[in-house]
Amino acid sequence: MGNMKKIIILIVSFLLVSIAIIIYWVNYNTTIQLEAKSNNKTYEWFYDRQVLGTDIATLINKALDSNEQNEIEKDANTVYIENDTDSIKIDIKFLELDKDVPMESIGKQGIARFLKNFGAASFRCTKIEYHEKTNKVSYMYIEQVNS
Repeated sequence: MGNMKKIIILIVSFLLVSIAIIIYWVNYNTTIQLEAKSNNKTYEWFYDRQVLGTDIATLINKALDSNEQNEIEKDANTVYIENDTDSIKIDIKFLELDKDVPMESIGKQGIARFLKNFGAASFRCTKIEYHEKTNKVSYMYIEQVNS
């Protein structure tokens, strides 16, 4: 009878630990999903919406700050290196340029300069991508449009 009690206690203990791990895992995943949803809300607001350069400056500042807070590494050209969880990149296509401009270049030139030159210009986010692991926004493509 003593052995049977030990086996039952062992089985119950195993079940309780298993249930605790499952509850923790579900709670953790729910928290991650809610965080991604909240984080994405700001970025997704720009998708397929015509906005001013002042709004784009705010968006760039948010993305740069996010990369800094998440300690995203930079390459030799001080461009953020994409990771698979929480990095964000923004490329901007200006009407008068043939190539896309990364947000880091605008940050280096100064947001004040961008605002002076493009604060009243119109832009539209035409592409948005997400990290597979976390479902957070990973990339945005923004085009200057004729007003």
